[in-house]
Amino acid sequence: MALGGRRAGFAVLAAVAATLALAPSAATPASASPPARVALPDPTPLEAYAGTPATLASAPALTLRVYLSGQPGRAAAALAVSTPGRPRYGRYLTAAQFQRRYGATAAQIKTVSDWLTSQGMTITATTPHYIAVNATAPELNTAFGTTVIQYDFPPFSFDGHEFPVPPEIGTSGGFSVPAALGGDIAAVTGLQFTNLPVAASASEKPATPTARPATPTAREATPTTRQATAAADSYHCSQYWGQHTETIPSAYGRTSAPTQLCGYTPGQLRTAYGVSSSRYTGKGVTIAIVMNDRSPTMLTDANRFFRGHGLTGFASGQYTENAPASVAATCDDSDATDNSEASQIVQDEPGGFNVNALEEAIDVESAHITAPAAHVVYVAANCDEDPFGEVQDLLDAATRVVDQHLANVVSGSFSDDETLYSPADGTAWDLTFEQGALEGVGFDLASGDGGPDLSPPVQTTPTICFPSSSPWVTAVGGTTLEIGKNGAAIADYPWGDDATQVNAAGTGYTAPPPGEFLGGSTGGLSAFFAEPAYQKPVVPAALATGGGTSTARRVVPDISANAEPSELIGYTGAITTGAYGQIVEGGTSAAAPLFAGLEADAIQATGHPLGFLNPALYQLSGTAALQAVSPVNPARPPMVIGAQPGIGDGNNYLTILGEDQAPLQATRGYDDETGLGTASPSFPTAFTRLGG
Repeated sequence: MALGGRRAGFAVLAAVAATLALAPSAATPASASPPARVALPDPTPLEAYAGTPATLASAPALTLRVYLSGQPGRAAAALAVSTPGRPRYGRYLTAAQFQRRYGATAAQIKTVSDWLTSQGMTITATTPHYIAVNATAPELNTAFGTTVIQYDFPPFSFDGHEFPVPPEIGTSGGFSVPAALGGDIAAVTGLQFTNLPVAASASEKPATPTARPATPTAREATPTTRQATAAADSYHCSQYWGQHTETIPSAYGRTSAPTQLCGYTPGQLRTAYGVSSSRYTGKGVTIAIVMNDRSPTMLTDANRFFRGHGLTGFASGQYTENAPASVAATCDDSDATDNSEASQIVQDEPGGFNVNALEEAIDVESAHITAPAAHVVYVAANCDEDPFGEVQDLLDAATRVVDQHLANVVSGSFSDDETLYSPADGTAWDLTFEQGALEGVGFDLASGDGGPDLSPPVQTTPTICFPSSSPWVTAVGGTTLEIGKNGAAIADYPWGDDATQVNAAGTGYTAPPPGEFLGGSTGGLSAFFAEPAYQKPVVPAALATGGGTSTARRVVPDISANAEPSELIGYTGAITTGAYGQIVEGGTSAAAPLFAGLEADAIQATGHPLGFLNPALYQLSGTAALQAVSPVNPARPPMVIGAQPGIGDGNNYLTILGEDQAPLQATRGYDDETGLGTASPSFPTAFTRLGG
């Protein structure tokens, strides 16, 4: 789906994303707190600060998680084992060792539990990572030295009408705990799960959604899918770049263009990324794929897909699933089905299609493309009626990976607009990412497909995605890969697609080229996280500071892989409900597992886990292991002619490639579209030269 907040369309949200210091800092003492208190990260979703503070109009029940800090030194130790050249580089812990050295102790859990109970809160669950509680606003106020309030928003104007916007809950006056608990409690999350009522006088139903989005996870596949079995037309799709060329109305000084790709096969992608000719195939390495729900046909679909292209699928035991019984109990078709207009481009039958099954197929099959010998474990997360609950479920699944040490590298295609979340959410996720780093488990997450904020009216502020914006994550952006007749990569562009349709007369276009922006790699400055040390020597200061408008911030993405909707994927439900078919896919949903597979190859070549990759990855900047992705010439961009169901029916769309929307801009060095660039065929062996 297109990325954006529950109030997609508010220009003020773009301002929130751009104003990096808008939310109170976790380091700022609460003005109303007594002296002997320690500040905690702000639990208020960033977008709430775009509203007007007001007294709570109701008495909401709060469902919260109180995350435990564990024992000191976790972050510093995680960086030490992840940075080549440091004495502890590569000296990872087992999950049991981590718990003994850095996990929460029984005494900490009891201390925090007793305190929460003494504040009147009801404990509903206790884990080694957090204590879940039910609380009232007055209880939260007293315990955390804050004031729970609501943030009101003006009506949403659309098509000449005004529609009510639900208020959001947040805090005011700081957020802290008594100093005695400052080393035990890391963060409190869950405020955004609370729904506040719309004012009774505002009763008109909006024509476009203004409540919580249908899902918070970045199902990048949905708006960019093409059926691989589209009806024959005058523009024959190409099996490789430039196979067919057609006459077009003049555009950018040209009167011909290559036709749209039919879909790259797994063999073409393996050749383009050097996997086919490499000794390294991910053997002995495990890749975890994390997302909601599970498809019962995943293994059958994958093996049928690879067999159909003359390749080996998964051997017995090479693909496994980690799915607790609660997944089946919480996930059903209604949770996983997309009935949106965009979804209709990938299915013939009414009633929508299973988004999760499609996403799972993209992730699992893409990882197997670049790491054909790696073990893939699908780690299923619960589903939740509340979209923010789904993200919480994904955190639980990611934590399950590190608690059980299920994999060496994790790929995930779940991220959404940072403004939907709070600094406290960032802290909660970082606890798991840091644990993974200490255990030699790295996280490769999709940077997102939104480009800048695409909500109407279109903004020019990048919509940074969370949790891929965490400095403990390798954020994977997108490129448009050109594969030639012999399977070799002949060009790689920044991923950013625009399209316009040839007019009925065939003499021009319904809108001047480039036409409508369809999607592109998401990047830019994080609102939550400061610039990590590994980025300082590589990322231009002007980029990290927004041209000098802020302190240096975390910039995403870190690395990129093919995200152009040009990759064949096989799954059940693609053409007709319950039937197997192949579609053409893409997005950073594909880029992240493609890169995770290449990382698995590098782990095999290096002979040991690489864990949290970024410190080592940035040391490879400027070497032959990484290929820079150069900007295209805007006066003569690459383009293709053919079907483009991302914006409508027909086979006569001119798609212009290689240009994301401003202010994202590709350069010859690190940039906020493609990061460090892409992995070259020598990438797998590059880490052996970094030591460890």
